Amino acid sequence: MVSIINYSDYKNLTVGQLNGKIYFSVTDKNLTRFIFLPSFVNYAFNEKSIVLTPLKDTAAKSFIDFLKSLNSLKSVGEELFFKKKLRLKGLGFRISVDMTKRELSLKLGYSHFVNIEIPYYITNIKSKKNIMLLESFDKIALGDFLKKVYDLRKADAYKGKGFSGQYEKRKLKVIKKK
Repeated sequence: MVSIINYSDYKNLTVGQLNGKIYFSVTDKNLTRFIFLPSFVNYAFNEKSIVLTPLKDTAAKSFIDFLKSLNSLKSVGEELFFKKKLRLKGLGFRISVDMTKRELSLKLGYSHFVNIEIPYYITNIKSKKNIMLLESFDKIALGDFLKKVYDLRKADAYKGKGFSGQYEKRKLKVIKKK
């Protein structure tokens, strides 16, 4: 099984070496994606292409997965969004978004509203009553921002009030009755 990668298929493709490992990177606007060449892949450079072959036949499935991730580099800058949902459960808890001011306003049961500035890498926030959908080009930064919001009001262990993931199942503690 041999795969040939033409440089013309990728926008701004660079090949580099870091700590003895070969990597591919594609840069578009503010987004750079890196994919390191696995140890089970042999490579050879030409003027217009790179030839990739697996070292063993047993690594064929892993090699195919690697090629799929490499093909995902072609779509950088072409509507490549990462989406995550966050659910807010509880009576009186509300989410409101003002994208013109880039501000997220949360009513979390405190005596005041909690206002958070929306970072530049968050491209879109959609909110219904108690569900918030965040979109970003950068998956890691999106997760960091989501964790920051989640930490404002973690889900309660007894009633489940607070932030939780959209499909996150929580086992609630039993309340002792007299």
